[in-house]
Amino acid sequence: MNEIIIQPNNLYPLIEKKNTKIFDVRFNLLKKEIGYENYLKSHIKNAYYVNLESHLSSEETEHSGRHPLPDIEDFSAFLNKHGIDDQTYIIIYDDDNNAMSARLWWMLRLVGLTNCSVLDGGFKSWTSLKLPVTDSIPAMVENYDNKYSYNSKYLVATENIMHLTNQEDFLLIDAREKVRFLGKKEPIDKKAGHVPGAINMPFKNNLNQDGKFKNKEDLLKMFLATNKNSAEKVINMCGSGVTACHNHLAMEYCGFGKGKLYVGSWSAWSSYENNKIIRED
Repeated sequence: MNEIIIQPNNLYPLIEKKNTKIFDVRFNLLKKEIGYENYLKSHIKNAYYVNLESHLSSEETEHSGRHPLPDIEDFSAFLNKHGIDDQTYIIIYDDDNNAMSARLWWMLRLVGLTNCSVLDGGFKSWTSLKLPVTDSIPAMVENYDNKYSYNSKYLVATENIMHLTNQEDFLLIDAREKVRFLGKKEPIDKKAGHVPGAINMPFKNNLNQDGKFKNKEDLLKMFLATNKNSAEKVINMCGSGVTACHNHLAMEYCGFGKGKLYVGSWSAWSSYENNKIIRED
């Protein structure tokens, strides 16, 4: 079992190993082509590019939220196309803060592939150490036929949110930045604000100023301050089910445990005309 967070110098000896698969998940929600453009210019050797919207999401529908999970058949095909099975060690990186990496990491865990890590500090930390990069795209050389399924135990739908959060022992945590949570700014979704009863824990609070994760002790203190003894009664959300995965990752990394995740998140909640919205001054 490998550590959830891997350091650049620990990744370097692994990039040529056959059972290691590396994925570049650089993506910008407002400039959607720039991640792939940057990948084509320079990436870690043997890394495959993964697009948040075409590989890690399905098409948006009226109430799905902006990044619904792909059909399990499509995600299974993606995994099989890259020759992944339960013996594969999967390493994921993005630009610097692992917001996109966490989405793929969480999806892998959701189908039972637990041998996966994210690169601490992302591509920025790799290049800061002057470790080698390339513009060569690795070939697809394997094709498996493994069957996967999403573990519904860790998934929450919009219709469940109000019921669950009305229960005293559940806590809804929103990973968006504070100004979006308060409803003072909304650059992406049509409405501003947050779900009633939610608390705000921006995912960037999991990181130091250099974009790397805080130590486990500090992270655990932060999550225990929610007055929950473990993540079992926590539901993570964000704008569209991406950065919520960062809080999920940080919770598991520090030993707080596994929570549930509301994939539709704010973009799904706010799509319903009658759902109550809280905005704060």
